[in-house]
Amino acid sequence: GQDDTSGVGYRFYIDIGREEGTWMDPRWGASGKRIEFTMDVNFLTGDESIADNTVQDTMVKDNFGGKSSPVYVLQSAEMARLRGGFERMKCYGGGYRIDTGKTQTVRFFVNVEGTPESGSSFGDISIPKGALYFSLPCFGSVSNLSAKEGIVSVRQIGWHTGWRREESRIAGVFRAVPIETARKRDG
Repeated sequence: GQDDTSGVGYRFYIDIGREEGTWMDPRWGASGKRIEFTMDVNFLTGDESIADNTVQDTMVKDNFGGKSSPVYVLQSAEMARLRGGFERMKCYGGGYRIDTGKTQTVRFFVNVEGTPESGSSFGDISIPKGALYFSLPCFGSVSNLSAKEGIVSVRQIGWHTGWRREESRIAGVFRAVPIETARKRDG
């Protein structure tokens, strides 16, 4: 579309399910079932793309030693495609920033509708409603994200840190593929 010019597009290949050491509820994904889906996103760049306070407040404040860029708008396609597009999940966009320390990491989130916690054909695995958090190494800018696998996490209230507060829980893994490459590959 004509809006591809204002940002950098990727297709995320996301694989939600139990990962070793996660703090997700023990029953969540205990069967080993997983939900795979794709989500198309656009990292907006430029001064007019700085995110509003709601988006900024949803970012995790966890870059203690380094410098962080402003938070910019991350656009998402209206729907993520589950099961090769046979099922869909609403997506509402989010935000991103680049943290610079010894290396550069792009941290971002996308708000999603989620999938039903029970009674769905996915069994004991579900995508929690709300923000899905991602991070990946990047090189110079968002137009050069690492091709390696990154971690997907959610923030939920729990006691794993020693007191009751919002904590990060690993909910799966993902890869980012430049949108043009992904479109050629997936048709």
